[in-house]
Amino acid sequence: MPKTATMRSERIDIRTNAEVKAVIERAAQLRHTSISAYLLDTALEKAKAELHAIETITLRDADRDLFFSALESSPEPNAALKKLFAEGRRR
Repeated sequence: MPKTATMRSERIDIRTNAEVKAVIERAAQLRHTSISAYLLDTALEKAKAELHAIETITLRDADRDLFFSALESSPEPNAALKKLFAEGRRR
């Protein structure tokens, strides 16, 4: 499990029931760490995994090839696109 940052300046407060607290306390004890460090490390690991899953796009080979082909052989801008860019430059 990754070590948490040594400089801490922000605070996160949570409330729970006795049963949940006991489970978390036991898990922290087994890791030989404080409850705060255990919660922070666990939450950070979970958050990074979720962000990676959400922010990563996985394409099949055919879809990837089609995407890159479209990027490499993009059509010439039409009148509407030229007008849009011209308006953007004026702003």
